[in-house]
Amino acid sequence: MKKKILGILKQSETLPFLFVGSGLSRRYLDLEDWEGLLKKFAKMANEEEFAYEVFLQQVEKMGNREGKLPKIAELIENEFNQKWYKDTKFKSSREKHREDINNHISPFKLEIADYMNIKSCELNDEYKDELSIFREIGNKGIAGIITTNYDTFLENTFNNFTTYIGQEELIFSQIQGISEIYKIHGCASKPETIVINEKDYIDFTEKNAYLAAKLLTIFLEHPIIFLGYSISDKNIESILKSIIKCLSQEHLEKLKKRLIFIEWDNSVAEEISTYSKAFEGEKYIDMTRIKLNDFSVLYQALVENKGKYNVNMLRRLKNDIYELVLTNKATGNIRVIGLEDDDKLDQVEVVVGVGVLSEFGQKGYLGVSADEIYEDIVLDNGEFEIERIVVDTLPILLARNSNSLPIYKYLSDYEGEVPEKVKTGKKENYDDLLSNTIKKNRDKGTNHNYNSTINSLIEKYSTKECLKIIPLLNVENIMVKELHEFLVKVFNENENPLDKNNDDKGFRTNLKRVIRIYDWLKHQK
Repeated sequence: MKKKILGILKQSETLPFLFVGSGLSRRYLDLEDWEGLLKKFAKMANEEEFAYEVFLQQVEKMGNREGKLPKIAELIENEFNQKWYKDTKFKSSREKHREDINNHISPFKLEIADYMNIKSCELNDEYKDELSIFREIGNKGIAGIITTNYDTFLENTFNNFTTYIGQEELIFSQIQGISEIYKIHGCASKPETIVINEKDYIDFTEKNAYLAAKLLTIFLEHPIIFLGYSISDKNIESILKSIIKCLSQEHLEKLKKRLIFIEWDNSVAEEISTYSKAFEGEKYIDMTRIKLNDFSVLYQALVENKGKYNVNMLRRLKNDIYELVLTNKATGNIRVIGLEDDDKLDQVEVVVGVGVLSEFGQKGYLGVSADEIYEDIVLDNGEFEIERIVVDTLPILLARNSNSLPIYKYLSDYEGEVPEKVKTGKKENYDDLLSNTIKKNRDKGTNHNYNSTINSLIEKYSTKECLKIIPLLNVENIMVKELHEFLVKVFNENENPLDKNNDDKGFRTNLKRVIRIYDWLKHQK
């Protein structure tokens, strides 16, 4: 069976995309399917024995434009939210999500997100060996993933992939089609994006044509492996319907070998067959249906079908070239040399080089990243020209980072006129570096660490905890030398501590805040 699947994959010159449904989350996280999730929250909204059945009966008497389950979700959400605001059972949750509620995020979605985030960390030991093979396919076995799941299992597994959350983010982003995860129904990490009730689905359907256009290239260029779905799943049917509207029956024939539907069935022998699905307008689409009783077979085939290059590296290269073509400007990672003579373009030889940028010449200051700035503040290893950083780099980076960036190291040595866009990022007072929540918690009587020092914190807490607590200290107790030694230690003991894919429970966010504090105390004060 592995050889047969490999033979199907080899018919395409491109790596496949996975289209992942809730079946994978049920398998590896013991999560419920959609109806099971609604039953769980129906019981929380109404503790009657047949709570879900009561909601189901109500829906039977109503019209439901997007089907029964979104309408049931809407009814459960209305009753759940009323209870959530009053019931003492949710008191701690109300405190936790006070800011989210002020931003008008539904408590129903907040609780679903909390539940998903907890379950996303609880892998099923039964499939330990299968999961180890699954992780391998992220390097060279697949181009990317599309999913309707809310949990964060896929991002956690393939943490070198770039994730786009929600239909709107996907539509308006410059996707590269490689080493990416598209969460089209939202994600637990952003509860407001979760698509679950009738209004959510109406909004989703109205924008579906735009999403289909964005996904069409992927469907035409890559094999699509549907995993964790029923072959009659309404979500898949809706997306296929939107894509099929764009294609003639002749072009649909070309999709036949690209659409692969995986069904898990432990009770039957493994088999490969053709499945045909009809749509309106006398259009139909054929796809390959593969029945498996062990997903390891599929994963092993994907590993053996691996591409020549690491997909994460290819995505970075593709993104840089895309930016060059789009903006006509070289980035910090790519340089264009020797194209000044337009009349000699036919003589140009193109070389794509992957390696150390310094070998190709001076680094472009328009391409310096925020993370490089943060690292240079601590380690002083950037060897930057102060004037070019202040004039060329900081105006761009401050605009991209909400005027929140360590800048005083450079301003303290700069003698020219400070650009207006840089002036807007200056903080005159220490408290301006802190969020309202941090200031409130710092000034509470329960803040037992207020009068602590950096070194006393290091003796009592882990690095991660120290990064959270330092902004809560009395600023008079923060010794710059101690703080700098602590930050150097963080960089020495953690590989790529500023990598956005390694933001374990706010580690990266807290580290950047503490670096800004150090920069202000060292160079501004």
